[in-house]
Amino acid sequence: MKEIKNIVIVNDFNYINGGAAKVAIDTAKAFSKNKNINVYFFSAVNNIKKEEIENVRYICTNQKEALKDRNIIRGIFNGIWNIKAKREFQKLLNCLDKDNTIIHIHGWMKALSSSIFYVAEKNKFKTVVTFHDYFSACPNGGFYNYKKEEICNIEPMKLKCIKCNCDSRNYFFKIYRIIRQIVQNNIIKINQKIKYIVSISDYSINILKDSINKNAKIKRIYNPIQANMENRIENINENKYYLFVGRLSKEKGADLFCKAITKLGYKGIVVGEGDQKQVLQKEYKNIEFVGWKNNKEIIEYMKKARALIFPSLWYEGAPLTPLEALSIGLPCIVSDKCAAIEFIQEKITGLIFKRNSIDDLIEKIEICENNEFLKEISNNAYEIYWKDPLDESEYQKELESFYLEILND
Repeated sequence: MKEIKNIVIVNDFNYINGGAAKVAIDTAKAFSKNKNINVYFFSAVNNIKKEEIENVRYICTNQKEALKDRNIIRGIFNGIWNIKAKREFQKLLNCLDKDNTIIHIHGWMKALSSSIFYVAEKNKFKTVVTFHDYFSACPNGGFYNYKKEEICNIEPMKLKCIKCNCDSRNYFFKIYRIIRQIVQNNIIKINQKIKYIVSISDYSINILKDSINKNAKIKRIYNPIQANMENRIENINENKYYLFVGRLSKEKGADLFCKAITKLGYKGIVVGEGDQKQVLQKEYKNIEFVGWKNNKEIIEYMKKARALIFPSLWYEGAPLTPLEALSIGLPCIVSDKCAAIEFIQEKITGLIFKRNSIDDLIEKIEICENNEFLKEISNNAYEIYWKDPLDESEYQKELESFYLEILND
């Protein structure tokens, strides 16, 4: 039986700037504690001082995120086919034995490009991919029409999809994404060649089921969260405000949160940054915008809230914020068209409202004004979460088991 000697974690960024990066870093951190395994972290965009982990070997191409490169032409080419990333990844794999190495890819679309898949395939390394989003199928990564602000049901990469101006910027960027997708799907053939997949939720993999290798081995492993039983909310009935945590962009539904809280005349706090922040601050003077906060600070805001509202307008993948809320006994009110519903039991650990419906959201918030009901679902949320917690040790155990299965397949 083959044993794991090397794990290569691959992600566009080597610092936390979103859910995929956080899970990639948590994966490296978990396995770095095993002295018998060499952990490598391969990335393109560097800010290692923020997240450096002992016993992890970092290899970075030190490039810009493709669409943020001041040299637009270079950025476009790197986003479609990053030659430097391909070259440096090949150098790394030259030093490793394919018989005892697992490559685990988390993110590649924003800087590394699909060229890394070409290198892994060419060198016959066992590769597993965690789908944190929908870029493996959808050119804009979300099955979401940013112009119409609605979920997109058009079949990806068909003529109707290519013609649709759904990008958050303009149609030029859609063309760029289409070309990138053509390289990925038709030249590298990622969808056909990915044999091992980590699914972060049953909800998300169900959306992707028609766009992935039919013979792929899929293992559902929920993302780990940093939770502490001692953070439990004790007197939730005394809490005065409702909480939104996330990126302040249209697809996250922050404006829906602000509108509902304002109509009800309740207190609301928004944690996060994004391109909508200034507009929302100007329109909703009664809402407190506290900006970006670290995990410890977010937990403190959660402990003083009546409920977390997660009003996402798109599918999501497997958002971490609702799970963090449940771990301390904070009920969640979530949209019915996002992956967060997988973690919420209606009227037991939280409430589910109709996507983008201000009236339904208001109705669910008003239910949480009932102190007896709120206390009951708070207790349920805490107790149910801690019966089967999604912590780092459980995540590592499940992932290591899958790695061994892959290596010996």
